This record gives sequence, structure tokens and C-alpha cells, in this order.
Amino acid sequence: MTKYRVAVDDLEELAELDGSWQPPDYIAVLVALGVDGAAQIEPEDLRDMCLLALQDLDPTEAAAVLLKYKLRTKLTAGQIKNYSIESQHERLWEKSADLEVHHPMFEVASLLNAVNAMAFPTPDALRVSLSVQCDDAAMLALFENTMDRTSLVCLLSAGMHKSAILNRFFGKQIAEGRVADADSIIWGLHVDSSEKTLIRLKITSSAYWLGAIHETESFEWDSCVN
Repeated sequence: MTKYRVAVDDLEELAELDGSWQPPDYIAVLVALGVDGAAQIEPEDLRDMCLLALQDLDPTEAAAVLLKYKLRTKLTAGQIKNYSIESQHERLWEKSADLEVHHPMFEVASLLNAVNAMAFPTPDALRVSLSVQCDDAAMLALFENTMDRTSLVCLLSAGMHKSAILNRFFGKQIAEGRVADADSIIWGLHVDSSEKTLIRLKITSSAYWLGAIHETESFEWDSCVN
């Protein structure tokens, strides 16, 4: 059993994730909308052009275009039709039963909210900054950008009360050290290992999962790392 001491350094609220929409994405959406010469538009103008083109559609049509682009391999035509309506009043990045689509649903919701903030709910993600220490500094090697996301979920759960959504939904799996949906719960991770006795983590996910850590300043995590 290895004990880690964790401090919650910062919580950053995000309505859109860095890099979730890139110039090729905007071009593809514009092409889908039938905009001529989309590939010739200056990169710095692509987002505004994409927003303007989507604003010419009614909300349901705009949602359908983006859902089809981001999730065409995950959703059926019927699901896209239903979600394009539900996206105007449902927080789909939290509510879908398939956690694998939460991240791309959030990306869609972010752009839709930029298109029409009156028609679409404001998405909310959190980026949690943590400092992790251990008496055995060698055990900090557990933390790397490619680490098993189950370990991150278990770490975060230790910093939340038992009634937190993450613990209520996955408490048994966390106790067993195997969280089947861990890769879908953790949307982003950056590890700074530049200090010998301290690891700094930036973990990004939906506020739905991470919101309970707002109440925490520091905590300890007992990891079963051999």
C-alpha cells in the first residue's frame, strides 16, 4: 500500500476544451453546409464563418450537423435526430447512457452554445490542478500522461465525499481498482514531473464528475501499487 498526499491547487471552469475544434473541423462543417471555397478561407476566419453558417439554420438543424460530424460512427441516424432536439434542453454530455460519447457531446455542445447561447445550455467542464507527494519519491513514477485512467479515477474519488456522483456510480469498481469507463470519465491529463519530490497533475473532465472536489483542499490516497 502506497500513501500519496494530494493538494487541490486550482479549479478552472471551462465552457470549451482547448483544441476541440481545429481548422480542418471547421472546414469539414462548412463543406457539409455547402459553403463554397471553405478550404480557401483564412484559418483565423474559419471559426467565425462556421458560426455564421450555423446561425443560418434553426437550432435542431445546426445540432444535427455537428452531431453527425463528431459522432457519425457512434450514433445512428435516429439517435442523431433525437439528440439534435434534446440538445436544446438536455445536458447530453452528462445524460447519455453511453459514457464514451460524453466527451464529443461536450465538444458539440460548446460550439452550439457559441452559435446560439439562448437556444443551447452552457456546457461546463473542470480542469483540476493537483500536487501529489509521496514519502517514497520513486512511487511518483506512477504518474505519467499515458497512465491507467482507473488510477486517476480512484485518486479523484478519494478527494470526494461518499455521496459524490463519482463514488455513487462507481464506488464498487473503485474499491476493486477496476473502473470500466475510466477512459471516458477522464477527458484530459497533463503531468508535470519536473520536480523530484512532487508531481503536478491537470485533469480535465465534466463538472458532473469532478464538481464534488470543489469542497476539498487536500486529501490522502492509499494506492495498491506494488
